[in-house]
Amino acid sequence: MDGSRSRYWTHWTDGIFPAYRDLAEQVVRDDQVRLHKQAPHVRSSQAFAFNLFLPFREGHFDRLSELVNRQVGARLTIDGVQFEWVPPGGLLGEIRDDRPVGDEPATAADVVLWGQTSSRRRAAVLLEVKLSEGEFTACGGRESRGNRRKDVCRSASLFMREPNACYLRRPVRQRRDRRYWEIFARSHGSVRSAFPNADLNGPCPFAYDMQQPMRNLAIAQGLVQDGTLHEAWFALCAHDANSQIARLWADWSHLLPEASMAPVLPASSIVDAGEAEGLESWAAYMRERYQL
Repeated sequence: MDGSRSRYWTHWTDGIFPAYRDLAEQVVRDDQVRLHKQAPHVRSSQAFAFNLFLPFREGHFDRLSELVNRQVGARLTIDGVQFEWVPPGGLLGEIRDDRPVGDEPATAADVVLWGQTSSRRRAAVLLEVKLSEGEFTACGGRESRGNRRKDVCRSASLFMREPNACYLRRPVRQRRDRRYWEIFARSHGSVRSAFPNADLNGPCPFAYDMQQPMRNLAIAQGLVQDGTLHEAWFALCAHDANSQIARLWADWSHLLPEASMAPVLPASSIVDAGEAEGLESWAAYMRERYQL
């Protein structure tokens, strides 16, 4: 820091490994990244994501590919890294065009590892990156004044019987349906089959922390359904000491048909992969800066 007691850097790139600060600003432009208001905070998860994956933007994919293969249980060759990736608007039906306009909310993957399978078909791993945050984003529709079916939010049983009654399908003043439930029903036969272990005696399983991973998994499955990708995964990349988010991820994994659908890439393993590619100075910075 600058010697003050502030928890914020003077500029957000001051919190990026020095050798990659120019690259970070270039990536923001190239990937059309919408920087979070908290990006200059010393505990920013967005800055953490940049610090973890910027080295791989320049290549160095061999060890990262090996790590991903072990964690997702498939043979992949990673060949690209993208930050804050928003899918085309029609995929989830959240935004009018292919890019969000102004403050238009849109689900994004913090980092996408693009690659190909052993048969040279396109694949990707979508990552949710967490530093110290101990929660995922909850559903905003649950308390919306425009929501006329809050009974669906209060009852998982009712939601599973009538997923299209969910307020998220068509929020007030929107002209197009959101496709989350359509995507899951197409992949698994029904929304209930997509989340077979949800507690039917409680509220909608997506009313609280499970809302955010649900949206990202919908992106992954939607990309396979529309033929963009042959295979796709949604995984967590969190600080190794973030036990609270690890517990929530275990809750998320429990909802799914198979635990293998919720892989984890520990942050320390990303650093190890980069160090194995010869990035010793960066690895030392990451271990000291983030106590990895």
